[in-house]
Amino acid sequence: MSTSIKFRLIVLFLSAFSIVFTGLGLFLYYELETITIGSVDRHLHSEVQFLASFLREEEKHGHIGGELIELSSAATGEYALPLSGHYYQVLSQDGKIIARSTSLPAASPALPFEGETLEPYYKIITGPENEPLRMLTQTFQLSAGTITIQAADTLKEAYHVFDSFSNILFIIFPIAFVISGIGIFIITNWSFRALNIFHAKIGQITEKNLNQRVESQNIEAELRPLAQSFNTMLGRIEDAFTKQKQFLLDASHELRTPTSIIKSYCDVTLKKTRSEFEYREALTVIKDTSSKMTSLIQKILDVARLEANNVLIKNEVVDIGSILNNVYKLMLPIAEENGIEILLENGKKVEVSGDKDRLAELFINLVDNAIKYNRKGGRVIISSDINNDFAVITIADTGIGIPEKDMDKIFDRFYRVDKSRGEVAGAGLGLSIAKSIVEAHRGTIEVKKGVETGTEFKVILPLVNLKN
Repeated sequence: MSTSIKFRLIVLFLSAFSIVFTGLGLFLYYELETITIGSVDRHLHSEVQFLASFLREEEKHGHIGGELIELSSAATGEYALPLSGHYYQVLSQDGKIIARSTSLPAASPALPFEGETLEPYYKIITGPENEPLRMLTQTFQLSAGTITIQAADTLKEAYHVFDSFSNILFIIFPIAFVISGIGIFIITNWSFRALNIFHAKIGQITEKNLNQRVESQNIEAELRPLAQSFNTMLGRIEDAFTKQKQFLLDASHELRTPTSIIKSYCDVTLKKTRSEFEYREALTVIKDTSSKMTSLIQKILDVARLEANNVLIKNEVVDIGSILNNVYKLMLPIAEENGIEILLENGKKVEVSGDKDRLAELFINLVDNAIKYNRKGGRVIISSDINNDFAVITIADTGIGIPEKDMDKIFDRFYRVDKSRGEVAGAGLGLSIAKSIVEAHRGTIEVKKGVETGTEFKVILPLVNLKN
């Protein structure tokens, strides 16, 4: 379940919702507390300032002594009601109560005195009957000395508001959490509906209908790149399947001839007793045919391994000139036997990084083709050069050439130009192997018509050290 995108989205959303809702609840609770306590503090401050102004005014008229005595009995409103939750008291410099509201209990003062303070000092205390009070203490300087005025208001109503707000949050949060969970579940299901449809379409494509494609235009924008990538992948898979089928057909076709020859010779030879010469002749044909079949099978395996990158390509400094010289010496007798002139034009020293044996196989294949598909008295020219940071090896012939329509297909497995079939022996795997070797060395191979008709192959390989 934890690997489900839908599940992770729901969990992430609900986690974010919980954090945001909790943070919002705490913020609102803090703001409510600040506003409520602030309102109480402002009321207390105005009361204390009023009392201080009243006493200063009375002091000017010389009535402060009598007013302090009458102040306790003169309180009106909530300050006159016993235990009303609204209290004040006036203390002398030595901390004695010189006046207080009638709302305070007569037995003992309810407002604790902790010393004088010229700045307003707010504090939450426990008042009569364990009632929570917000108390303000402030000391004032009069002509006769200092007095401290304390005023306190109950916080019962404020705490009741706080409790009610908390209870509302505790009720709303689970409800909102559940509703949000259901909502995000419905939204994710609806959002993933397009993906489910896309999945269903993909599930209908098998090896039997690889030519089908997923609609990539009239779907959601988020799925469009995925659909296009999937279609591209389907095209590659279809191409690979097509090549595989063609490979099997071509391999079967190429192997059918030698196996038929072997079977025919065996059947004919075994029909009656033959002379030693006839047996030897049949066995010679069977041996030659088996050798050709073995060579063909080996080439098929080489192509498959090279294309699958299952062949280990050595990485060593290789002198192209030395390889071409060896290929020239090896192929010279074959060229002379076929009446072909072969020329080697060595230029600059050319070094690449690669596998000496595989590169030799590459150039032998190309030179062998140039000889086989040449004319009597024709030429094969082998040359090498450097172009920027690449080695360029050219093998040109004056042979029968390749039609323009076949240029793009000659590197396909088992492909042979029509007019060459039957005239030249071969399975059509040489150029396919050559291309695989070049690509394994991070190079490219090109083909074009030669200057004197014929064909020109150009192999381009990166140099071993670009700094030199």
